[in-house]
Amino acid sequence: MKTDQKAPSKSLDYGVGALAVLVVSLGVAAVAYSSALLTFDLFNLPVWIFGPLGIYTLAYAFVAGKDSTYYLVWGSIMFAVALVSAFYTAVSPFVILGILAIVIAIIGIVAYQRSKK
Repeated sequence: MKTDQKAPSKSLDYGVGALAVLVVSLGVAAVAYSSALLTFDLFNLPVWIFGPLGIYTLAYAFVAGKDSTYYLVWGSIMFAVALVSAFYTAVSPFVILGILAIVIAIIGIVAYQRSKK
């Protein structure tokens, strides 16, 4: 006897996608540093970790729809850490952290206004 049961649809879980993004990013970094395309700088290492992960988290916030405020805030923080690490010689980290504070405040205000409706 055959029943008509649909297979549960699996949406992409955040952790699975984040792990894939992290592994690809570290792989690209390993190739770039080992082939002498870039000179190794320890202070630039967070760029390879937090940059793609922050962008993925921000994209996930818009696509997933659930807990979007949480993912927006953490994605912004990770992306800001990557920017500080990438541009620490050219831009003061306080400028980037100040912009991050403004962005997080705006996200909080928007989330509060959405919850009141």
